[in-house]
Amino acid sequence: MIIDAGMTIAYKCSSCGTFEFVNITLFEISSRRETVFNCRCNSSKLVITKENAHCYKLAIPCIGCGTRHDYVLERKDFVKQDIRIFNCPKTGIQQCFAGNDKEVRKRIDLLEKEFDELINLFGYDSYFSNTQVIYDSLNIIHDIAAKGNLFCGCGNEDIELLLFSDKIYLRCGKCPATKIIYASTNEHFRENLKLNQILLLDEGHELKNVPNE
Repeated sequence: MIIDAGMTIAYKCSSCGTFEFVNITLFEISSRRETVFNCRCNSSKLVITKENAHCYKLAIPCIGCGTRHDYVLERKDFVKQDIRIFNCPKTGIQQCFAGNDKEVRKRIDLLEKEFDELINLFGYDSYFSNTQVIYDSLNIIHDIAAKGNLFCGCGNEDIELLLFSDKIYLRCGKCPATKIIYASTNEHFRENLKLNQILLLDEGHELKNVPNE
């Protein structure tokens, strides 16, 4: 019987926001104390440290909260067919996937398919300053709304959503209350991840006062 001791690790770069894929073998990381893999943008890196004969530590800078997280892989994880999913403990975002190459890439393909559907739904990719941040921020708003935590100070829950190139504009359907969620940089994304509810307030902002795109 042939046992495949290889693994693919995909992590979301904290700088460029794309998924970086790393193919490793158990022999490769067992033969050295520390192994470093740089993202193609050279602004972040995955560091694998051998803790002992049975345990390895993954150190990855997190796009969600801006800090570094350490995750643990065991030798037995290299021969499993399922995927290990590592989440940011502060924001819950899925930060890293590790496991069988085919299954990891399939999971990332599903995420990117949702991303492509967003582009097709709202127009050209070049319209948004950062399409990935817009997409992820929309998902955050959707999750907040699904929990019943998106509402207006007047009590109305009928909230309209408009997309601009660098922001998401929310307005009440019954009063002048509005809320702008900025979504053009990874820093905006980190700030949006901190939201657990969104309250619209009437601060005198009319749609006509929002810059035209």
